[in-house]
Amino acid sequence: MLNTKLNELKRMLMEQASLVEKMVIISMNAIQSGYECNLESVMRYEDRVNRIELEIETYCTSLIALYQPEAKDLRAILMSYKINNDLERLADQAVNITESANAICGEPISEQFPQLLDMKLKSIAMLHKSMSAFINKDVALARQVCADDNEVDELNNSIRKNLVILMKKSPEFINNYLHLLRITNNLERIADLSTNIAENTVFLVEGKVIKHHVDDEQ
Repeated sequence: MLNTKLNELKRMLMEQASLVEKMVIISMNAIQSGYECNLESVMRYEDRVNRIELEIETYCTSLIALYQPEAKDLRAILMSYKINNDLERLADQAVNITESANAICGEPISEQFPQLLDMKLKSIAMLHKSMSAFINKDVALARQVCADDNEVDELNNSIRKNLVILMKKSPEFINNYLHLLRITNNLERIADLSTNIAENTVFLVEGKVIKHHVDDEQ
């Protein structure tokens, strides 16, 4: 019976993750296409994500109370609870990107940063891979997500340095540059939260904490 409940929990998390992924893709496509993003559509997705978050919180609490799980079953519920919170925060990042994407809609600013496309693709891929690793208990894939985070950080740092130069050179466009900075910071945060999911997957499967490189010290 508990296995059936845990499978339902996975299904709810995948539904939530799918919505978040759509939100990120919609918001980033607005930047590259030059067309205004439908903020209302993204907000509707966020409402659904928020509802699912509350459902999962209640579901996890009920499973612990009713079945008093131990060992891996307990870890699965606790990690699902944490991932649920991360997915809700990921949705918030997507909303932030959408707001800034609309603010610079029609501006050629994004064309000055080819790294932005790479950052977008890597961040979305990390989210997708992190959830796949969790569902399939794939530790190797989870560790790959953690390694990919370094690449996103490097891209963000590169864009940030270029933005500082442009702000000094063309202060009249500083508002646009600040919105682009907000977008890249939120993409970096998406990568960070995807890394959290991957780290929780490793803990779920191996019972090993790799956050903050704790396992390197053991």
